[in-house]
Amino acid sequence: MNKLAAVISGALVLSSMNANANFYLGGKVGKAWLNDACTSVTVNCDDDSATLGLLGGYEFLDWLALEAGYDYLGDYTVDGVSDDSIGAWTLAPKFTWHFNDSTGVYAKLGAARVDYGSANDTTFLGAVGFEFFTTDPITVRLEYQQLTDVGGNWTDATAHSATLGFIYKFGHGAQTEPEPYVAEEMVAEEVVEEVVVTPVVKMFEAKAIDSGAFAVNSTELKTESVPMLEELVEFMKQYPQSNVEITGYTDSRGAAAYNQTLSEKRAQSVADVLVKEGIDSSRITATGEGENNPIASNETREGRAQNRRVEIVVPAFEYQE
Repeated sequence: MNKLAAVISGALVLSSMNANANFYLGGKVGKAWLNDACTSVTVNCDDDSATLGLLGGYEFLDWLALEAGYDYLGDYTVDGVSDDSIGAWTLAPKFTWHFNDSTGVYAKLGAARVDYGSANDTTFLGAVGFEFFTTDPITVRLEYQQLTDVGGNWTDATAHSATLGFIYKFGHGAQTEPEPYVAEEMVAEEVVEEVVVTPVVKMFEAKAIDSGAFAVNSTELKTESVPMLEELVEFMKQYPQSNVEITGYTDSRGAAAYNQTLSEKRAQSVADVLVKEGIDSSRITATGEGENNPIASNETREGRAQNRRVEIVVPAFEYQE
């Protein structure tokens, strides 16, 4: 009789929007308009126009960035400006809250230098918007922005804009695979009996499964990820006395209840693959822990990528040769 301690552990690390790059560039286009720019005596007042802009930014943390840009607000005929253009150089920190892996909302509060006609002035900038994380490395934005007191001495006008923007994050297509979460390997324990025999030692390498096993926000295991479980299936068929414990985890983004449900469904998705491959469901335990028990910091993208995982463990069992 030999005791076999066999542990097969893997991390099904999920990816979406995760990258090392901190720099990004983008552009936007939309509509701009001025409030309080025309008095009752203004002739042929024209206080709205098309707008476009360019921007660049550096992302210090997943929720904090610094952005600078130039906005061409269009041509206007208002108090103090006659058929002339207004432009603004902007600088502001950007604060982002992520609803989930694919959407987020952000706010900016900073300053701008506004050029109108041959004059210029410095003013405050405020903006809010939504971000939609599409195919790497592109992000889509919908933004509302306001510049206060853009007219200096000639008017107390405020400049507003509503824009659609596209952001390119450099290096976003080349994902960094997180360090594999590898369980300590256990070997068979030798049992010394009265008759000296050659001990049978069985060892099973801990296995780390690469990222991308699930689609973004999906609970279904990708078809191309199923072969990752072949070694486990073969092992359990060879040793019918073995059982498996499958536990799903998420990062801390999103509501706790949503994360709990998502972790349970992803663990069950892996269990369903094993059942389909001929493993009896009575030998499988699938549970979810949500955002509990992180193995890395949730303050960075790389850390969250490691925390979004499914761990697979085969507890120790005895077998007779």
